[in-house]
Amino acid sequence: MVSGTVRAAAAAAAIVTVMVSVRPAAPRAQTPPAGQGGAAGSVATGRMLYAKIGCETCHGPDGRGTAAAPRLGAGGLQLPAFIAYIRKPAGSMPPHSAQVVSDRSLADLYAFLQATPPATQPAQAAASTPAGRVDTGAAIYRKVGCFQCHVNEAQGGANGPRLGPDPIPYARFAQYVRNPTGEMPPYTEKVLSAQDLANIYAFVQARPRPPALNTIPQLAP
Repeated sequence: MVSGTVRAAAAAAAIVTVMVSVRPAAPRAQTPPAGQGGAAGSVATGRMLYAKIGCETCHGPDGRGTAAAPRLGAGGLQLPAFIAYIRKPAGSMPPHSAQVVSDRSLADLYAFLQATPPATQPAQAAASTPAGRVDTGAAIYRKVGCFQCHVNEAQGGANGPRLGPDPIPYARFAQYVRNPTGEMPPYTEKVLSAQDLANIYAFVQARPRPPALNTIPQLAP
């Protein structure tokens, strides 16, 4: 009798063990891929990337905005919209393709910006345009080949957009020359110094406006 009871208890214990061993495991939490609104980026990596690709030139050292570009800090776009805007921005901001900066890197950049506390004071204005010489800028413009795409008077052509008159703010101009997109080659400080850029900008800024259409006999109504 006792031995039978022991055998029954042992069998029950074996059944429980089997049931526990075959119980389905709890599903693992899925980590959303970068760019889908849930990936956590690295603030430290984002801080380095922010400086590396030149964001601070226009948006300031902490993304709080300047006179040249708006604030990027906490409370702005959600991550998917942020990535979409970086890929296809508006205005004079250059686009950054996935070949230049990946979605994973943009998630890091976004984390850095979200971690930046809001400014307690108005953002400082961007640095004023440095003084440049129009005649020197004209010579450099031709020497380094700007005219080949942007044409002789920076009016733009089939291979490059118009640069002047009324150019984009100097901070953006300088940043784009250093880190361009598309087929334009980058111009490092070894090729163009900061003063060279100021001179070219002065030349572009001084370009005369085109005449009104109604003052051109062939185009007058």
